[in-house]
Parts: sequence; structure tokens; C-alpha cells
Amino acid sequence: MKIVKEGDKKKVICSACGLTEATYQLRDIDFNDQSGTVKDVLAAVCGKCNEVVSIPKQSTAKVRTEYNKVKTSVEVRVPAHYLDILTLASQRIDPSLSEVFNKPLMLYYFHALSSGRYSANGLNHLLSSDLAKAKASKRLSLKLNEKSLSQIETLMKSQGFKNNTDVFRSVILKINEDIVQSERPKHLKELQNFAAAFH
Repeated sequence: MKIVKEGDKKKVICSACGLTEATYQLRDIDFNDQSGTVKDVLAAVCGKCNEVVSIPKQSTAKVRTEYNKVKTSVEVRVPAHYLDILTLASQRIDPSLSEVFNKPLMLYYFHALSSGRYSANGLNHLLSSDLAKAKASKRLSLKLNEKSLSQIETLMKSQGFKNNTDVFRSVILKINEDIVQSERPKHLKELQNFAAAFH
């Protein structure tokens, strides 16, 4: 990959001006979906109209990282013991972990189940289990990026869930089945490696 620096020039085709010369400058770039802006990105700026005409490859990683930080707040109500399940699972993975791992664990499961890495067979049946029959007295709130929302959508469609709440509840019950209740959790080593990043 060729690395460009601020002040470098190159010939470009500008949609407004045609063939022109652009200079690499730091600019604020708006996301295409208008969900936010990434500040101070090195970009090629048209010498005639002063508009951004392209972004070099070296800047796309920063743009992608900032875009992934754009979050949507999702809130669901769950029975109180569901939060206990998440805490118990975290402790089983690594006794030094706290509630701070509840969200990463859920995100990990959304990804693993929606991608087929873990089997989602029977996920919807967990909602008819005895543990599922309780008053939803606690609030579970997560800020999710587009990728996580898409994974939840995938699970909702593939399992025939009515809403996000069903996905969250069934995933927590799956975590209970896989980690809390299992004598030898199948993916424990993998989860311990993942958890090591949260110390």
C-alpha cells in the first residue's frame, strides 16, 4: 500500500470539475448514511472546488473504526435471574470478571449464533422453558453498532422471534445452558481467551 502524506498532490477526476489536481489535506468526513462524522481524515481535496474527491486506503481503517462506534441504544426487560445468569457465566469464564463482561459476552453470542459458529438450533424453544416463565422486572440496556443489530435481526428472522426482547432472552438462556449448567463448557477455552482482553 502506498502511504500518502499531507500536502501530497495527485491527478483526479472530480465529479464537478473533471480532470484536476487534488491535494491531500485533513478534512472532516460525513458518513454516507448521515449517522455521524469522522474528524481529521487525510483526504484528496479538489484544487478547483475544494471538495473531497477521494479517501486513500490508509484512512479507511480510521473511518471504519469511527463508523463502528456509532451506536444505537437497545433496551429490553428481562427477569431478574437473567442478569444473575450473565454474572455467573462471566465468573465461570474468569472469576476476576465482573458485570463489565455481560455486554461483551452477549455480543460474542450474537455473533457466534448468527454466523453459525455456534448452533442456534432450538434457540426459540428456550423461551418455553421453566426459567423463561417469570416477571420481567429488570432492565437490560446495550448500545449496539450496526453489525450487532444486523446479527440480532438475523437471529430474529431465522428463529421466528417476534422482537429484540425474544432474542436477548433466548441468548441469555443459551448462555445458561452452555456455560452455567454445563459440567464442561465446550467453548470455555475460547471464551477465556476472549475474556483476557477485558482485564
